[in-house]
Amino acid sequence: MFCPKCGKETDASGKFCQWCGADIDSVAARAPVAAAAEEDESPEDGIYAGLGRRFVAFIVDMILVLILGLTTVSGFGLFRGIQNAYFYGVQHISPDQLTTEGSMGALIGSIVAAYGIMLVIVPWLYFAGFESARSQATPGKVLMRLVVTDMEGQKPTFARTTLRFFAKFISTLIIFLGFVMIGFTKNHQGFHDTISGCLVLLQDE
Repeated sequence: MFCPKCGKETDASGKFCQWCGADIDSVAARAPVAAAAEEDESPEDGIYAGLGRRFVAFIVDMILVLILGLTTVSGFGLFRGIQNAYFYGVQHISPDQLTTEGSMGALIGSIVAAYGIMLVIVPWLYFAGFESARSQATPGKVLMRLVVTDMEGQKPTFARTTLRFFAKFISTLIIFLGFVMIGFTKNHQGFHDTISGCLVLLQDE
């Protein structure tokens, strides 16, 4: 017979391997247990993207979103709304000096339009659009070799990635716990991933 530990042929009548001294009976009994544990391990173990890699991708994406947002707001002539928010909130200049209409409603309208486009519309189209495209990844995720999928590993729809984007607001409102979950859940899913039924996976080399 062969020793289950060192693999060398040994005397079948002996209790201990003559080569490595292992207790043949006990090693043989443990071998099936170890094999079963290996079989139980998910073949997908390790492909789920962790918090660190996803955080780096997020920083890259937010820099790009900020650039796109400011460019878009400027292109629509709404940059004045951002300036108005600063002048009114920090320098306490009255609305009649900031808007041609001279009303608080006009001032608030310009601010909401500017920040709405920069903080909601542009990021939504950026994240949901890229993640539902063929690449299944934003530029930041491409850089970090990440892809977004549904729970079956398929390309998510635009509706699903839209849900994922807006669910991030919930992850943020609960003191960022929705993002912290990524580091502790089995599939490294944040709260927004769970709501939308998405996974963030590492691409193959």
